[in-house]
Amino acid sequence: MDAAFISATIAGTCMAICQVPQAILIWRTGKTDGISVIMQSILTLGIGMWFLTGILLNNAPMYLSNGFCLLFCIYVFYVVIRNNRYNNR
Repeated sequence: MDAAFISATIAGTCMAICQVPQAILIWRTGKTDGISVIMQSILTLGIGMWFLTGILLNNAPMYLSNGFCLLFCIYVFYVVIRNNRYNNR
């Protein structure tokens, strides 16, 4: 294993883990009051682009960790949009 592989693995793990508490809190409470739609959409797009980059480079730590993170980002993004639509009625 080289330094880049180890670095990518650690960075990806940190990025993936940081999304889990937010998703769990939203799952439990259903509340997304403090989450900006614009911020969440940019974050989801960015993570999606890193996921795609990992696939294109055939870098397993990059696409696995960002794919895992992307699942949580998409979930949070979906609930934020759903709640915003519901609250604007």
